[in-house]
Amino acid sequence: MGLFDFFRKRKPALKTDVSQATQHCFVLCKAAEFKDLSHAGECIAQVFGPGYSADIGEGNLITVSCGKEGVGFLGHMPMPIPEQEAEENADRNILWPNGRSEAAEHRSHVVVINAASGDQTPVQSAITVSRLALAALKVFDGMGVYWGNASVCNSRQVFETFCENISEKHLPVPMWLRFQFIRLSADNLGMYTLGMSQFGLMEIETDHSKMEPQDLLDFVSNLAHYLIQSGPVISDGNTVGGSENERILVRHRPSMVDPNRQVYKVVFEE
Repeated sequence: MGLFDFFRKRKPALKTDVSQATQHCFVLCKAAEFKDLSHAGECIAQVFGPGYSADIGEGNLITVSCGKEGVGFLGHMPMPIPEQEAEENADRNILWPNGRSEAAEHRSHVVVINAASGDQTPVQSAITVSRLALAALKVFDGMGVYWGNASVCNSRQVFETFCENISEKHLPVPMWLRFQFIRLSADNLGMYTLGMSQFGLMEIETDHSKMEPQDLLDFVSNLAHYLIQSGPVISDGNTVGGSENERILVRHRPSMVDPNRQVYKVVFEE
């Protein structure tokens, strides 16, 4: 039985807030200019499948469509992302060890915009933006993806790996959220997330865990995946776990990062 499976069977999904759903992201590029984008249509078809097309406009603006329906835009900007925002959000990313220095090599970026129907759920919107980013990586030979709603920047290799076979059942959660470790003492490891608000959810935090770093990352990532799929179904005082016998308490408590907001506080020990 997978992590949280027993809990999932007993809790219905709830409707989530769509007001902060992700509608755009940014793709980092090493080259400053692109003169030949004739392969754009082929790249779009590789990511989205047959029936999708790319219309190249002035200023290297690519419109992605499916028949008469618009899907999104890829707009190339011949300059780095201002104020070193991408570099700062690649820094300390556990999935991009040399993120800051490598992201600093980008000389231009692509603005990736979801233009699909407004009735998408936050998850569907994030999936569309992710697919558009995958296409932009191919068209513009991108080196990374900056997901602003989570203040996280990942390398191309990591983004493509996590987004392989992306669907509403297989969500690339570490590409949509920031998972930040904090060391509170020699034997206590903590973690907090950034980006859950794009799915109408509270962030997840734990400030006392004796887990190994990879185990803690897996646990929090799985919990985030479950919440994103199911909605805000974990009430204050509920327990979660990987089996019928495992009961890990979750409280709704003020954040250790920002005491003015409530979070899902995972309590491994009382």
